[in-house]
Amino acid sequence: MSGHIACTCKGKDRRKNWVVIHRNHNHSYFESPKGCEHYSEYSLIQCQTPGCSGLFRTKSSYVNSLPDGEIR
Repeated sequence: MSGHIACTCKGKDRRKNWVVIHRNHNHSYFESPKGCEHYSEYSLIQCQTPGCSGLFRTKSSYVNSLPDGEIR
């Protein structure tokens, strides 16, 4: 994904502050109808630790264990 920002948090527990912003979907101008939401294997994840601006897409299996959240 262009424009993603890696999570800069350290340690094995860094995922505790990760939330799913968009689960299994994408918006694409190249899909029909143009710009509409559609299924994707990828999900958008955001780290909500203060001071971290991590925002990235992944299709890793750990996404199923993360809670839903809202973009900050």
